[in-house]
Amino acid sequence: MSRFLSKFRGEPISLGSDNWLLLADLVYASNALNRVITAPAGFVTDFASVPRLPLAYLLFGNVAREAAVVHDFLYSTGTCSRKLADEVFAEASKACGVAAWRRGPMWLGVRLFGAGRYAAAG
Repeated sequence: MSRFLSKFRGEPISLGSDNWLLLADLVYASNALNRVITAPAGFVTDFASVPRLPLAYLLFGNVAREAAVVHDFLYSTGTCSRKLADEVFAEASKACGVAAWRRGPMWLGVRLFGAGRYAAAG
């Protein structure tokens, strides 16, 4: 069963910043990857990059932060395919307790707009 093996511990890099610094390792056991993923202390994340459009942010902003950290880590390292990283994001979102009606559009958003952020792209 996919699950987080540790809790998110982090702080904003600076006042008003969208970037956060992990203060401790965030550890996630993924069925999709069939391994444990560790986003290390010191890793910087911006969580999910949700457009600041009022309705979009209301529905999808500040949701599944732990899953977004794992996704950002996989994207930044390129240790698996982008498609698999996006599957892990959906899987980890479910492990965070995000309802299916939110997970689907969030997954679709990373599939449609995430290519430019993926380390192994191009």
